[in-house]
Amino acid sequence: MGNAPATDVTLLEKRRIEAALLADVYAVLTQRLGRDAALAVIEDTVARAAFEAGRAFAAAAPHGPGLAHFAGVTALWQRGEALTIENVRQSPDAVSFDVVRCRYAESYREMGLPEELVVRISCLRDGAFAAGYSPHLTLSRPATIASGASCCPFTFTWNHA
Repeated sequence: MGNAPATDVTLLEKRRIEAALLADVYAVLTQRLGRDAALAVIEDTVARAAFEAGRAFAAAAPHGPGLAHFAGVTALWQRGEALTIENVRQSPDAVSFDVVRCRYAESYREMGLPEELVVRISCLRDGAFAAGYSPHLTLSRPATIASGASCCPFTFTWNHA
């Protein structure tokens, strides 16, 4: 067998693999439980995974979780041209940016995923990731590309209280 070569799977490629599996699970759950129950399971699964990813990202912060460290997530999210981010703004209490291209949503549609999954698999992760990172971090994102908007305006706010 020998040693398998190391492969660097991009986050976008990983999400495409996950999305294909989630779409299959969704189809089975829809047959057995109905659409609403199937969507609830998918939402819970995606949120749980994203929350744990947020916790792991916080654990990697050299000086503990904080807004300055969290702001570095934009570099991770842009790897492999998965997201195109513009208008990055940072203050002591918030970091904001606009996602103007989302290859996650594009990929899920190219894969033929049902529209109700595109938003859930792509966009649902963000708030859960922030919650997993720190209870001090909140997300405001009033619109998403996956839902038909021209951009996703993100604002992550660090609440000191």
